[in-house]
Amino acid sequence: MPEQITPEFTKGVRINRHQLAKVLDPLRPDLFRYCRSLTGDLWDAEDLVQDTLFRAFAKLADVHWNIDNPRAWLFRVASNLWIDQMRRPREAVMPDHFDAPDAQAAPSPEIADAIAELAHRLPPQERAALLLKDVFDFSLAEIAAQLRTSTGAIKAALHRARKTLAQASQNRNQQDAAGREPQAKLAQPLLEAWCAAFNARDLQGLANLLLADAEAEVVGICHEYTREQIRDGSLHHTVLGEDGDPEAKLALFRGEPVVLLWYTVQEAGTSRRVVRDVLRFEQQDGGLRRMRYYYFCPQTLAEVTAELGLPLVDNGYRYG
Repeated sequence: MPEQITPEFTKGVRINRHQLAKVLDPLRPDLFRYCRSLTGDLWDAEDLVQDTLFRAFAKLADVHWNIDNPRAWLFRVASNLWIDQMRRPREAVMPDHFDAPDAQAAPSPEIADAIAELAHRLPPQERAALLLKDVFDFSLAEIAAQLRTSTGAIKAALHRARKTLAQASQNRNQQDAAGREPQAKLAQPLLEAWCAAFNARDLQGLANLLLADAEAEVVGICHEYTREQIRDGSLHHTVLGEDGDPEAKLALFRGEPVVLLWYTVQEAGTSRRVVRDVLRFEQQDGGLRRMRYYYFCPQTLAEVTAELGLPLVDNGYRYG
């Protein structure tokens, strides 16, 4: 019988992971922009950010030398994770022939944004190479090291990518066939009931909407399993333990019903209502199977509230 993993042991792991996260905090906005450009989807980008941070934490156990450029190292972890994910269902098809790449000047911010917007049309390695070079200004040698290939292969990938984007920019209205389908099939009455129970501070009513084996995640902070864990953990804290008179409201974001949590904040002697959290849900068999709080995902919160035209006060990356 293996020895149990005790709460004291997991607390030590969390402390070490949070210490690393604090070191990497200054890199998080750039990392999110890179992941957002790679995936072409807000929620997938946040998932890739979190996977990158977890993988970075795990990989440090095998590192026995100085990491002189943490930014490049973190981008390398993200690049390899994403390319591996993309290769699982299918290999990207690359052209057999290419011309020598032309010299490229550093783009303006507007051009960089356009590159990031269009880059999701490219195969995985070309997409990563183009973003690393033309948006995040890594050298060819650095990119080759990150993507585990040669500088010649990177030059070829850049040429193919720029040629593809030049053609795509002539027809910006073309729809991306690989886009995410909206999750409008999620039953809104179930989420309306969730909001009503939340606003009534009905903790057991909220729990009753969850499946017995439901899961919850405060993204980047903790996971909970089973209806009881969620009720006594994140739901109890959010419903009964937070200041600011939180209120849940249903909204539609890109075809998907989400729940926004509104709070009262005090600023310069006055109070106002702002969004501080976005929740997403998955349902099954008439109940909620999974819920995710994006409370500690400031870039994701900013994109959602900006598109909906709502005020936001973010919460940073963790408590305190």
